[in-house]
Amino acid sequence: MKYNQRLAASALRAWAIFVTLAAATAALATPWYTQDPRTLKQDHWRIEEHVIYSTTDSALSDGDDAPLPGGAADASSLTALTRVRYGVTDNVTVFMDVPWVHKRVHPLAGGTVENDGMGDLFFLAKWKYYDDRHAKTRRAVALSVKTDTGEVEGLPGLLATGTGGTNWNLTHLWEKQTGRTTWYNSLTYSLTGRNRVTGVDPGNLFLFNLAAEHHFADHWNFVWEVNGRYQGHFVGPTGTTTLGSSTLLSLTPGVQFTQPRKGGLTTFEAGVQIPVVTNGDQPSIPDYEVYAGAYTIF
Repeated sequence: MKYNQRLAASALRAWAIFVTLAAATAALATPWYTQDPRTLKQDHWRIEEHVIYSTTDSALSDGDDAPLPGGAADASSLTALTRVRYGVTDNVTVFMDVPWVHKRVHPLAGGTVENDGMGDLFFLAKWKYYDDRHAKTRRAVALSVKTDTGEVEGLPGLLATGTGGTNWNLTHLWEKQTGRTTWYNSLTYSLTGRNRVTGVDPGNLFLFNLAAEHHFADHWNFVWEVNGRYQGHFVGPTGTTTLGSSTLLSLTPGVQFTQPRKGGLTTFEAGVQIPVVTNGDQPSIPDYEVYAGAYTIF
């Protein structure tokens, strides 16, 4: 396992973008990467719009930087994501993610190759099984599925708008408020589906997320997240291992602005995720990922 040698340069670029977004962003809010156990009141809606941008210029081989596959010098991804949540009961909320993805690759030979289209649709059902208002603690479990709706046929991985497989996910969610700080934790196990084009099974995922959301001024929250990800071996259609397992640890600072209104709430948020520890094998490793978005509850 090694400390990411590109952290300093990536952090400076990402922080500049983050500060710009934060200054332009006006998010009761919850962290972005760390799922929360909160549910909507029955028959209430939450509509979200998010923009997510990431870049990469290297793969990972035995924990060291390696060239991107397919002769690519670098690549980027821009996603516009709409999330719609609905309160089935006070303790059960469902939601759907609809992403539109734009991919761009700069080959080593020069030029630019681009592709855009619908990404993989995502559906989730969340049950809040514990809510102690006195102790300010909530817990929930969620079952979700990432469907195979993105474009993968005839495309290298860096230009595909989906993974080519269906993933089933089981998540436990926890929240605890102490003073002006609210803590969140989510643990997810994901059964990843085999790529229908290449026949490669990308290895199951285990995701660990911890977040602290601190209310520091009227309407304003600062968020700090630690995001961990372990992925198993990539196995080809003949049963041979094509890539080893990998571990990624990222830090994610963010800011939120919340504006209560009659009958609901409007939130704006922005942040940046920076990988700081990488280990194992991956086809590509993001330099950083920037997100900005807003949602309203009614």
